[in-house]
Amino acid sequence: MTSLRARSVVTATPVLLLLAGCVGPRDDPGSSARELGRGGRDEGPAAGLSPEAGFIDVPGSKTHGPGWASRMFYSFLPADERPERAPLLLLFNGGPGSATTGILLPYGTGPRTLDPAAPVDGAPIANDASYTRFANLLYVDARSTGFSYERESVQPSDCHGQEQLYVADAADFIYVLLEFLGAHEALRDNPVVVVGESYGGTRAAVMLYMMQHYTLGADEIEVMGRAPPWLKGKMQAHLDAAFPARAGVPREPSQVAEQFGWQVLIQPNLFGVEQMMYEQPLARVDPDLAEHFAAPGASDPYDVRRTVEEGAIVAEHAARSMRNPEHLEALLGVGLAEIDGLTPPERWPSSRYFWSGREAATAAASERALRDELGGLGRDDAYWLPEAVPCQGYLGDHGSLRAFGEVLPHTATFITNARYDVAVYTEALPVFFAERSNHDVEIDMSLPAGAARPGVIRLTGAGADIALRFPTYESGHAVSVGAPRELAEDIEAWLAETGASVPR
Repeated sequence: MTSLRARSVVTATPVLLLLAGCVGPRDDPGSSARELGRGGRDEGPAAGLSPEAGFIDVPGSKTHGPGWASRMFYSFLPADERPERAPLLLLFNGGPGSATTGILLPYGTGPRTLDPAAPVDGAPIANDASYTRFANLLYVDARSTGFSYERESVQPSDCHGQEQLYVADAADFIYVLLEFLGAHEALRDNPVVVVGESYGGTRAAVMLYMMQHYTLGADEIEVMGRAPPWLKGKMQAHLDAAFPARAGVPREPSQVAEQFGWQVLIQPNLFGVEQMMYEQPLARVDPDLAEHFAAPGASDPYDVRRTVEEGAIVAEHAARSMRNPEHLEALLGVGLAEIDGLTPPERWPSSRYFWSGREAATAAASERALRDELGGLGRDDAYWLPEAVPCQGYLGDHGSLRAFGEVLPHTATFITNARYDVAVYTEALPVFFAERSNHDVEIDMSLPAGAARPGVIRLTGAGADIALRFPTYESGHAVSVGAPRELAEDIEAWLAETGASVPR
């Protein structure tokens, strides 16, 4: 029998969330794939770390997921001070099929940020709440989204398997992360914090589950049996290089979590469509959302305080900056000419998958400034796209929810609760845990040490004592847009509290 108790006044109605996993490559690529491009300024922080951007070639899979190689884009911004000692935040948006360079990179996290209140052509401005004050930042665009592109022309028939493609998706991000760490010795053993927004919550949890359980060949939740053939060897090689005192010894989940044991979930979906179905009845009785449900279509479900048109302006501002060479260089911190693999002929062959001729024409017209500076592209390619249709709709399911539960005992977890988000109604989360888990659930509204906002979900019973950080924000779905300073302050305090970083 579970219970839901509150230590203080709680304005919560329930929320259900899910995460997604990973499967991979068409062939076992061996110990590494080619990393392209390490542009950056000559001057820079200690340990030779400076801003850079580039591409990492990620393999496909013959049995499950995309069957072709992809080139995934990353942008790295080092911590302002002692980057070799700071945690590495791996940031990505969700979708599935949404570009990280469309929200988390341009809004509220880096040294330069877009002002959501500025005109859509407004240039990036200095961000005095940049996450580089306390962490290294690694942004990654999923396959075919943002600046990532395919290494050949592909068709829907090149997708393999029909179920649980969140495993293949998570594998892509594990591959990029391990390749990046392998190429940056100064960061190789740093704590890694996985930061996922929306469907990125599914991806984050499945990534951590697969990394922490890399030694398994199969499991009862049908994740590890779909893992790519390179996972075990690549994870072991990384751990051996990062922690040579234990080289050659398979690691238990709790040992892997010493490096890969933190997740920040921004308005996460963890359980696919079933989560949405669970949330909606609870959202409909929330008085703060009453006007939205009284006049469907009038307000933006991602932030009910604004109209759909106002929400589109935020996305348009990001899109224009990604296609404006000057703005893009300011956000990335590197010159575009320094990014290997970005321009022809290095990117040939290249394409984007599953998009129409109309979308191609729109992209070509909107990125004219980029094409004038960097060169023309084929009709199946674009320099930047805000989103792409993935192999299949692979929102989470029972397997991804189980993966989330399995990582919690070893993983420090931070979940945002945005008051004006209907798309992912996180107010339902405490109720969901109370009704669907074997734990007693308590909402603790005392203030954690160093934090500016209260909020902790405590899961106890059945041998567990787990605290999930759960602060509330006056924000919509994109908390880095709606409450950037507050989110940065809370993450910084939480990282210090959980041992990922040392307080300044």
